[in-house]
Amino acid sequence: MNIHVPNPRTGRLITDMEVLENPLEWLRTFQDGWLSKLEKSGVIDWSLYNPPKNSTAPNSRGIKLANSRLMLISTAGAYFPGKHAFFNCAHPLGDYSIRQTPTVIALEELAISHPDLDLSYAEQDPEVLLPIRQLRQMVKEGKLGSLAPVFISYCGFQPHAIRIVKELVPAILRAVKQFNVHAALIVPAGKLSIQSAGLVARALEVNHIATTMTCWNGDMARESAPPRGTATHLPGSSPLGRPGDQEQQRRILDATLDLLEQDAPTGIIDLDES
Repeated sequence: MNIHVPNPRTGRLITDMEVLENPLEWLRTFQDGWLSKLEKSGVIDWSLYNPPKNSTAPNSRGIKLANSRLMLISTAGAYFPGKHAFFNCAHPLGDYSIRQTPTVIALEELAISHPDLDLSYAEQDPEVLLPIRQLRQMVKEGKLGSLAPVFISYCGFQPHAIRIVKELVPAILRAVKQFNVHAALIVPAGKLSIQSAGLVARALEVNHIATTMTCWNGDMARESAPPRGTATHLPGSSPLGRPGDQEQQRRILDATLDLLEQDAPTGIIDLDES
């Protein structure tokens, strides 16, 4: 299942890399197992769930961070009350829409709608989910060329992989194209979000947007074969470091963003952060 959008800025040819390999096989298993149990009994049985799996990661050139515009993509379900509709994450099949929020916003003004997050970490320090201040600092230092004027958030509780490819991915691609982004940092938070983050990363990469991600479960990340990423031993509700620990947060971000300057695939790099 391919998602391709021509990129006239680079002039590079579109690849044949699939975002989701063997989609019909995945859909058949999903419908016969997890979805069938839900429809017949109303029970969510995760023992029947088959995560989407890919065997080959995208192959692409790295970029120069100091000359690039970066967009943050979060799966935490962050939205701006009063301006955005909340995410319907309580639905058993999830919500596949996105929200765009200006990066100049005070993070304390945002709300988070996600069924599997322990919000106590983000209440202490929103940067554990949304590293806007750290990224702004990197721009000031010259490590990053610029930060996109908005960041994207979606609710990563999305069990339907086909809907991720057909609904979520095109919405993100449109936003990335609108803001002339060169690279994306994807931060999955909560259950199932690592798999959607991996699929989004693959879709962006084959559309000439360099991607990297950081997560708390390297084995799960490797299943979807994203181009680049790091893995820590942190909880899913605090993927970027301990609340208030700016040094740890910066270490994780540096290690994750530095991968953007390497040719993909780098694989998932394990970090000694807990």
